[in-house]
Amino acid sequence: MPKPGVTYEQASAAINALLARGENVTVRGVRAEIGGGGNEVLIRHLKTWREAHPQATAEPETLPDELVAAMRKTLEKTRAAARVDVEDRLVQSEDEKGLLLNDFERLQAERDEAIATRDTTETERNELAGRVSEQASRIEHLETELERERTGAEKARGEVAELRARLATVTEQRDEARVAAQKAQEQRDSAQTQAQESRQAAAVADAERRAAQDQVKALRADLDAAREATKHAAADHRDELKAIRAEAKAEAEAQRQAAQEQIAALRADLDAERESLQQATAAHQAEVKAIREQARADLAKAQERLDGLVAQMREQKKG
Repeated sequence: MPKPGVTYEQASAAINALLARGENVTVRGVRAEIGGGGNEVLIRHLKTWREAHPQATAEPETLPDELVAAMRKTLEKTRAAARVDVEDRLVQSEDEKGLLLNDFERLQAERDEAIATRDTTETERNELAGRVSEQASRIEHLETELERERTGAEKARGEVAELRARLATVTEQRDEARVAAQKAQEQRDSAQTQAQESRQAAAVADAERRAAQDQVKALRADLDAAREATKHAAADHRDELKAIRAEAKAEAEAQRQAAQEQIAALRADLDAERESLQQATAAHQAEVKAIREQARADLAKAQERLDGLVAQMREQKKG
């Protein structure tokens, strides 16, 4: 019979003894180490010990859903079959015991009748006593078998409870694995979003670079137009100079001197205009150069961010 009243301290000592010998910690092993104990009490103490010592027990691997379903189905079939088999054997044993008790009572009545009437011989009395003894031994044997069947049924219930606990642990680990997979998917989605933002930033930088190139083209067109206008202005000034020289020849020496001074002033104005045009051209070129350098720097930064995101995604895939 199982030993009643097993305390947690006794169960913990038995578990430590099993671990010290390198044996697996099970309900059966703890019961054997203590020398008895009910399944429900031992399972409760073992669960409490495992919660207090998570590092001393190896967690079972996460099983696929199909395997977990198959284990559950097999467990239910085994439990149902064991219950039916035990109940059938118990019923059969009870029936046999009832029949033997009836036979025993009938034989006792026959023996009493034989003794009372004194009509039977000594041999018949001995034979009857032997039959009674045989039936009594049979009854005792059936009672022993019945007790063994009850013990086996209790053991089966303990194993079923242990399997249920293991199945609950496996189901919990499967749920944890699903949560971890969902978190990994969220991280991958975040990395993809960052990569998309980097590509958009690179597209904006490329658009700015193209706009800068268009602006340079426009500045060059303005410069060509200014040069053409300068050529026309110079031609006009030369014509005017010729007219002034013609008039200076007809006038007196004083008017010719005034004409020369006017020509000098016009040349000074022309030189100033050319210098102003050159300064404007240099400023435009410097601005274009700065825009190009800024566009290149933005492109380099965008490429660096993109390379970093690609490297991060590769590291995550390797992990």
